[in-house]
Amino acid sequence: MMEEKAFWKLIDDARAAVDVDACDNGDEFQDQQVEHLTAALRKLGADAVREFDMRMTELKNRAYRWDSWGAAYWLGGGCGKDGFADFRANLVSLGRKMYEAVLKNPDALAGIFDRPDVPYLQGEGFGYIPGKIYQELTGKPIDFKGYPEGPEDPEGEKWDFEDEEEVAERLPKLYKKLPEGGD
Repeated sequence: MMEEKAFWKLIDDARAAVDVDACDNGDEFQDQQVEHLTAALRKLGADAVREFDMRMTELKNRAYRWDSWGAAYWLGGGCGKDGFADFRANLVSLGRKMYEAVLKNPDALAGIFDRPDVPYLQGEGFGYIPGKIYQELTGKPIDFKGYPEGPEDPEGEKWDFEDEEEVAERLPKLYKKLPEGGD
């Protein structure tokens, strides 16, 4: 598995290479980030791409938490298991600082979700990048043998994402910004 510091450097460098002022929205920002990240990963080779993907899997597993899922649900106007997988991949795409802030307190999403460098957080695609590059470089899909096992159920306390009072209590900033939920 790629060292965490090296992983975050690749993510953060790809983000830094994008001219946010030239982007109309966060999805366009992420498209350009993906171009920069793809170029960097191709240079590292197939083994490093697999190690990168292993680290990304481990980071997505860390974010497999009820509090994060609740924030994703409220922000997105709903969020199923697949949407939450995409959310966690996009959370990683935001770089170490924002990822850690949201993991520490999912209510931090209130201060970032509408930034021009933040994509639609349930959008598909970012999590598939390493697999596509690996396939391109080797002609084969990634072998997931040795990958980190994720928890069967989200960590933390399960709660009702549709209970407005509970959302207001658990995610006060996000609730204040989106009193009726997102999308």
